[in-house]
Amino acid sequence: MRLPDAEQLHAEARASTGLGDFGPTGYRDALDRLLHALDTEARLHALGLAEAHDTLRTALVHRLRLHAHPPPYPTALHSPVVIVGPPRTGSTLLHRLLAHHPGLHAIRLWELTHPVSPPGATDAELIASTRRRVAAYYRAAPALRRIHPMSARAPEECEYLMTTDFHNSVLGLISYRVPAYAEWLLAQDLTASYRLHRRQLAHILARRPAPPAARLLLKSPSHLWHLPSLAAVYPRLTVVALHRDPLQATASACSLALHARRKRSAHTDPHEIGRQLTAAIRLGAERLAAFPGVDVHVSYDDLAADPVTTATRVLDALGLPHTPQLREHLHLASRHRAGQHTYTPGDFGLTQ
Repeated sequence: MRLPDAEQLHAEARASTGLGDFGPTGYRDALDRLLHALDTEARLHALGLAEAHDTLRTALVHRLRLHAHPPPYPTALHSPVVIVGPPRTGSTLLHRLLAHHPGLHAIRLWELTHPVSPPGATDAELIASTRRRVAAYYRAAPALRRIHPMSARAPEECEYLMTTDFHNSVLGLISYRVPAYAEWLLAQDLTASYRLHRRQLAHILARRPAPPAARLLLKSPSHLWHLPSLAAVYPRLTVVALHRDPLQATASACSLALHARRKRSAHTDPHEIGRQLTAAIRLGAERLAAFPGVDVHVSYDDLAADPVTTATRVLDALGLPHTPQLREHLHLASRHRAGQHTYTPGDFGLTQ
């Protein structure tokens, strides 16, 4: 079994929507490269093939719906707060804590999986659809619930929106064994992809507007590799950077990738994952160090030891006041962390 080719995927998307404008054609090279890597490198089993097929077709459907309507431009897009850092450095915890502040507006998982509502679909229907997808995801890979818990209404990383332009680092480094695509992607200028990212956020914010004067709160470890492109599209962004011991962060990311790839393939090599992610995370750390626009630095150790104090320090740095009531909300939220995630660096051939 193989995935459909690009022309068949486009035909399926047109048939399901009745639309025909996919927008600028710059995405075609990325789609072709990803398709080729999935066919020749990923070693997908039947369920993995079905999931990849659905992911690619859905991305093309999103492109059609996005280009069928002119994008609005909410003011919340002007100066977002963006959390970055290598994978597994605490970005999910910090993101969800900061999202409790009324001056910050986080995008929810159901919004990221449906950046433009299908005709006639209600928000409640889209939330229910996302809940079913999350439940199916964890049925297929129960260990991932402990490693990265998700909920339809919870804040989630905006990397989902990069799939629409087929420039998604999570697909390339975590979800699938596609080293040729991943290596190519890390070398690309993603300015055009971030323009589409912004267009999708505009539609999301038009459907559920941010409160007056609130700033958009985004997070994705994948921004780490493409900060100049991100800053070109969001020139007034504020960057919050997370840091963790490289060995521990890499080992945790490798464990995540191992379980994610096992969900889609019967052939996984932990040491190969270790080599790939070591190189990618080292490159990301170098790019982060070279980027001049980091505004706030956060230690994973500080966040893990005292999440509330760390979150309030970030709010102070952002100039956002916090009340005793907010701190109580943060205390309650900080208790709901991911479950025990067990791994050792040696499992992936990693050494200090």
